[in-house]
Amino acid sequence: QFDYMRQRPEYTLCYHPVKVVYEDMPGVTTIYPEHCAPQPSLSDLAARNFIQTNSVFYRWRYRGGERLEIGRGIIPADWYIHLMHAEVGRIGFLPQVMAVYRKHAGGIWAHASDLARHKRLGRSEIEFYRQLRGRFGGRFAESFAASQRLIFVRLAEACLDEADVLGLRSLIEDHPDIAHNTLGEMGFDIARLPAGDADDLRAWLEEQLTVSVIVTAPDPGADLRPALASILAQRGLFRLRVVIGFECSTQAAAAVVDALRSVDPDRIDVRPRPQDLGPLRNLRECIAACDGRYIAFCDAETRWISDRKLAKQLRILRSDPKLALSFNWVLVHRAAEGSVLPHEAQGRLATGSLHFSDLAAAPVTAHRACGLYRADALRTLPQAFFEEPGAGDWLMDLYVADRGRIAFLREILSVWDIRAGGSGSDRPDAIQTARIDLQRRHFATLFGRGRGFEPYALVSTVADGDAALSADFARAHLEAPAPGAGTEIQDGHVVFAGWVVPTYGARATLVAEVGGETHRFPIDRQRSDVVTALFGDGPAPADGARCGFRFTLPFDRYLEVRLMIEAEDVVLPWLSVSVAQRVDGEASG
Repeated sequence: QFDYMRQRPEYTLCYHPVKVVYEDMPGVTTIYPEHCAPQPSLSDLAARNFIQTNSVFYRWRYRGGERLEIGRGIIPADWYIHLMHAEVGRIGFLPQVMAVYRKHAGGIWAHASDLARHKRLGRSEIEFYRQLRGRFGGRFAESFAASQRLIFVRLAEACLDEADVLGLRSLIEDHPDIAHNTLGEMGFDIARLPAGDADDLRAWLEEQLTVSVIVTAPDPGADLRPALASILAQRGLFRLRVVIGFECSTQAAAAVVDALRSVDPDRIDVRPRPQDLGPLRNLRECIAACDGRYIAFCDAETRWISDRKLAKQLRILRSDPKLALSFNWVLVHRAAEGSVLPHEAQGRLATGSLHFSDLAAAPVTAHRACGLYRADALRTLPQAFFEEPGAGDWLMDLYVADRGRIAFLREILSVWDIRAGGSGSDRPDAIQTARIDLQRRHFATLFGRGRGFEPYALVSTVADGDAALSADFARAHLEAPAPGAGTEIQDGHVVFAGWVVPTYGARATLVAEVGGETHRFPIDRQRSDVVTALFGDGPAPADGARCGFRFTLPFDRYLEVRLMIEAEDVVLPWLSVSVAQRVDGEASG
């Protein structure tokens, strides 16, 4: 390293990879960093620390009057020193492995997770990024600020999970420069954030994090003990209220009502029922009795098997105001068969957002006890829902999804006891399939055509982007949806397919902007026919046959997509695609 630096006076530091050995796992070794840029820059180093301490060699910049100033308690200090030197010179890289780093349970960085490290070192880590933001600013300022906020969020969420009000108060007081904005990004109303007192902070949090759990049953004879036990076992920093509503009169069941209230008088409200209400009137009255911002459900057929269910779903809804519902994966218990299996249709979903058309295709939300709802989405259910004969969870969730997005949490957090052949069965048998098809046809009359309930034809318009795609950058063709052609779809999704061949053989990615959101899709499907047509017997780009793409986007009455091609860190506009429902009598093609 000395010879390397002596021959390169413009360099102020150089480094090499190190072998990492694990004391607790004999025989296991890795190389750090795994991938090294041959000419790393200050920007690369500002993004992440890839220089191991025992691999660095400096041309020490602090030899004259300049002093190395390291803020008290910042971690990691070595990264800070690396950056100070990269600020005034270039970074060199030697590819040989010339040192060993030993990892063991007692080491400062030996933590099972990022959260475990933050709990121990988070204050120093936030201060580290604060120092860097003050030192470098400019184009690096937002990156360093984002790292500060990320650590703050992880620590704040841990305090909420553990109901640690004192810890959260300390976190806010230690970092006032980022606390307000970061809590706002977490979904809190920061205009009324109290200062100082922990009791005031708890009250402020619980006001915004009140969850009302509606427990319904046909009559007071239903056994609600398993459901109530799973509800009252929920942990986290939020206020819990339980509203119990029976569909039938409770006039002759005073003892049952008193027994339910006595389980937890401060949190359980048993609604009076002087007369029979029926399921839908009972549901409406229970929703009206809820005073929280969020509403969950449970009943005699369901129970929650995780004491973190509400906390997990509350975090999802709180952090995204556009979400109206978060639902979890559920175990389906069939007592007649003695089986307990994960819900089949939900098993084909990934964690993330769903659209109205996804729910229109099948009742994947399963049972309302899987969900945590934003209360406003239920309070604004239309009167038509409560007047709909036999209206159930699927229709209720469709109305909710019509007002906002829904999200699936791929964690099994609840159990549903289901009757064989019941209306909510997740089995794709002939009876259930016919029942779903019948409901979808009826829902189409409620929500209108083009929502994903029935086959319908589309008309597509395809136009060049801001400028025609240059052949010097890439050649590309969109095969579907075909311009002007009526395309029939069954599941509420439009298929996009085609190919892209970058001129210089770089790996390309398709970027789609839809409704303010950006999606990236790989271009990696085998299309040897395209390569043959373009290049014949001539030389083709390496791996050029993997130039095809195919993906789907949900369609709900109208779809507008801006397609771009990304290759070698360059993104160029390609096409604008508009898809609309074809009007009866409109020509196709």
